[in-house]
Amino acid sequence: MSSPVSMPREKTLSPRSVQTHAPRLATSIVGFVMICGLIGMLAIWWPINHHARDFEARVEANNAIRGAKALRLAVSRALEREWDSLQAVVRQLAAKDDQEVRAFTDAVVLAGGRVAWAGLADLSGTIRVGSNGLREGASVSDAAWYRQGLRGPFFGELTSAKTDQAHNERDFLNISLPVESPDGEIKGVYTYSLKVSWLKDYVRDAADELGLLAYLVDQNGHLVFGPDLETRVDLAPASLSSLSLNIGSAQVIEDKNGVRNIYAVAPELAIGNAPPTRLSVVVSVREDSYGQSVADLSFAIWISLLSLLGLLAAFSIMFTRHFVRPLERLTETARDIAEGKEPYPEEYHTSRESERLSNALSRIQSRYY
Repeated sequence: MSSPVSMPREKTLSPRSVQTHAPRLATSIVGFVMICGLIGMLAIWWPINHHARDFEARVEANNAIRGAKALRLAVSRALEREWDSLQAVVRQLAAKDDQEVRAFTDAVVLAGGRVAWAGLADLSGTIRVGSNGLREGASVSDAAWYRQGLRGPFFGELTSAKTDQAHNERDFLNISLPVESPDGEIKGVYTYSLKVSWLKDYVRDAADELGLLAYLVDQNGHLVFGPDLETRVDLAPASLSSLSLNIGSAQVIEDKNGVRNIYAVAPELAIGNAPPTRLSVVVSVREDSYGQSVADLSFAIWISLLSLLGLLAAFSIMFTRHFVRPLERLTETARDIAEGKEPYPEEYHTSRESERLSNALSRIQSRYY
């Protein structure tokens, strides 16, 4: 008889020998919750931050509009006082001789410190009376304040004059009125040369009170003066024209350096009884006066969101310990039963699934052992 042929036995792999790279269920749940929390934080923070920036920009734009109007009103009233003073002096000069005119003129310069020089030019264009005797006998027939002053009120010509210091100039804002005799004939032109330095200080102080940067520009968009000697308003003429046509709104304009700022303009400096000055006030919001509120809001939102994320992490860990940990232990028990061991399945009642699984493992163990 032939001996039976022995068949080779197949080698079975132990479940523990199977390598797996799948993450633990508890780790997956906590990781999933944290990722969803981070995505939710960004979804909450981004629109709030975006709308907060837009809202703050609108608020600052409104502040710029109100600031430009308030600044124009304050400066206009200051200039109007000087204009009223000039009108009052001219009314008194109609029947005065040169000595009386000189007394009035010297008193004008001493009155408030705003008038640098005052004088009377006759019909030949020669200065007949000048404050403190300055410029008497000089010809001003080519000066705009004289030529236009013969025709009527004139306000706004900027001129420069040498001072006592070498290579130094002082700017003046000239205003003038025709002087008429009692019978209505024009005798000459009387003028004030207002100190631009006074106007600059007045505008700067008023702008500082309002928390704005102020510039004075002429009708061509050229800078007359800014907040300080180094500051310039680098706006193209088209931008100034656009601002002038939209007095009721502020605009965010990119200057020549690529910096975006909020600008508003008051297109005419004088709004009272004084003639047009052809000067405009441009204001911009200080860079350090806005943006901080949004930054503080963003910081507070991030603190709240991170606190929420920490609470989510804590609750996720509590959830995994209460609901997932029993399932992991029951999984270990099932693997031990599959390897031929005789573990005692613990009973868990933390969830319906863990309770059913523990009961099923008990039945399976009782069936095979």
